[in-house]
Amino acid sequence: MPEMRMMATTGMLGYGYTEEAFRRGLEQKPDFIAADGGSMDPGPYYLGEGIPFVSRQAMKRDLALMLEAGVEHNIPVLIGSAGGGGSDPQVAFVQEIAEEIAKEKGLSFRMALIHAEQPKEFIKKKIGEGKVAPLGPINDLTEEDVDETHRVVGMMGVEPFQKALNDGAQVVIAGRATDASIYSAIPLMHGYDPGLVWHLAKIIECAGQVTTPRPGQDCVLGTLADDHFLVEPGHPDKRCTRMRIAAHTLYENPSPYHLIEPDGTLVTTDSEYEQVDPRVVRVSGSRFEAANRYTVKLEGVKETGYRTVFIAGVRDPVLIAGIDGFIESCHERVAGEMANLGVGRDSYTLNVRVYGKDATMGVREPVKQTAAHEIGVLVDVLADDEDTSKAVMAKCRYALLHTDFPGRKCISGNLAIPFSPSDMPVGMTYGFNVWHTMELDDPLAPFPIEMIDV
Repeated sequence: MPEMRMMATTGMLGYGYTEEAFRRGLEQKPDFIAADGGSMDPGPYYLGEGIPFVSRQAMKRDLALMLEAGVEHNIPVLIGSAGGGGSDPQVAFVQEIAEEIAKEKGLSFRMALIHAEQPKEFIKKKIGEGKVAPLGPINDLTEEDVDETHRVVGMMGVEPFQKALNDGAQVVIAGRATDASIYSAIPLMHGYDPGLVWHLAKIIECAGQVTTPRPGQDCVLGTLADDHFLVEPGHPDKRCTRMRIAAHTLYENPSPYHLIEPDGTLVTTDSEYEQVDPRVVRVSGSRFEAANRYTVKLEGVKETGYRTVFIAGVRDPVLIAGIDGFIESCHERVAGEMANLGVGRDSYTLNVRVYGKDATMGVREPVKQTAAHEIGVLVDVLADDEDTSKAVMAKCRYALLHTDFPGRKCISGNLAIPFSPSDMPVGMTYGFNVWHTMELDDPLAPFPIEMIDV
């Protein structure tokens, strides 16, 4: 089979890449260019709100270069998990940017939008059929869980990408998708070895993360052949190493030897990594084991309340020495003050984290030592309504400023508050409540495709 070459521009649309690497990659005549557009790493908020976690101008810059090159060289441009979480509003956000770019630069192309949001009734039907299972040590999904879900997406495999391309799309903006499926769809359509395809896709989906030196994101090229594949950086001053390439199989994955996809598992136990030259790594021996059922991951979030945040610094050595007791007394004071307003403790959640003293791991912190000469206090309040959240925070701020403690010589001022306003409402918050797999009879059924002539 002839070699197939692909270019991953960046590990996340909006994270950026150098034009030098991009232009050099285009000189090698890739068969398609692509980028992952999202992740659940930033937590549930962005999926819940349906907004991206990178800036619009950064996304537009990255996508503009890709669309111009795709039209000029007449090659496909693929974006997966568009807008961050791949929800309908996030796909629409990237669609709007793509159409704006086309208008400004005089580009014409056929674009497919692949939707990944899942109707609640569809999920309930699958629950009734016994085709929804927990992904990890969590509870079974119930219809009540689905009802309280604010938004849920399914993580598509290669089939929706392939259908969109077969229907004539040059540009594909897909909702939530497995990272590797973005790069696997086209080579699998052309009959390349699935083990090599999925392994290469896994390695390049984060683009410049597998190169060195690594000051930031940048383009990476993958070349598929009959019995191996090559990975090399787009930038002439960077290189790929056997260690970086092999190690990436463990990235975001519990096993370095098994990567689970909707229709099977990539197995790398027999993979061999060869340093072809200082910049290029050759990989062979990877294989793909087909599954006996087709499953997609479901990711869903529910509303968890309104949050208000407050931050301050403490440098008083007397207060730092007794900070645990002081915070406990502030909790009691806030509870009493809120009770006077008719608000019980079960109506809000108040967290006070002390940075410089166990803030990251809390009670699980194995290192016990005295705090530093200064500490940071981060407070957050969660309540069902914004007014209660703000009210509890106002009481807590006052308590932290004015509650007495043993050895205190001043009457206030033991906190240094860097911002005004000091209390920062951040609006509605979300928590994951769907983290399950769903078995499908038809890989296309839950991922409708919309074709647009731009």
